[in-house]
Amino acid sequence: MSERIAGIFSWELLFWMPTLLDALLLLVTYGYCNHEGVLWYLNTQADAIAKQKETNDKKDDPKSNSSSAEAPINVTPEVHSVWVLAMAAYSAYACLFPLAIYWCTIEPQFRSSFCWAMTILMLIKTHTMIKGSADQTLNDSKTREGLNTLLFFYLPTYGGYAILKTFVL
Repeated sequence: MSERIAGIFSWELLFWMPTLLDALLLLVTYGYCNHEGVLWYLNTQADAIAKQKETNDKKDDPKSNSSSAEAPINVTPEVHSVWVLAMAAYSAYACLFPLAIYWCTIEPQFRSSFCWAMTILMLIKTHTMIKGSADQTLNDSKTREGLNTLLFFYLPTYGGYAILKTFVL
């Protein structure tokens, strides 16, 4: 019985927990982005957009009390072009991530390389969220939640697995 429990609580959980969570998040978010489109995504970012519009209005006319923060979101051709480009990149990720999981399932020796790559991706995400320009696209609570998730879940699991399998186990 203790061997069975030890098997469940192995170091492989450091690989499977974030990987399966990412797969689930990919399934849900890619599905929503693909099905609902750019307007749905922009509505999920309404707080950050309103804050940015308010900041821009104050810069343009500091004496004005009116705010365009309540204005409806306008999907210009430029915004649509960026959305199409982002969805092309997300579609590539949506194809490659499950393929990488499949490879890691049938060839476990690929898991440490996969975890190194995901650790680098998480470090890049962390850097992006810490940059000063992040406050223009995320509100404070989303930034804090995202950083906590990256620092206390993804980096220790993906990074921990990569370090353990490369240097220790």
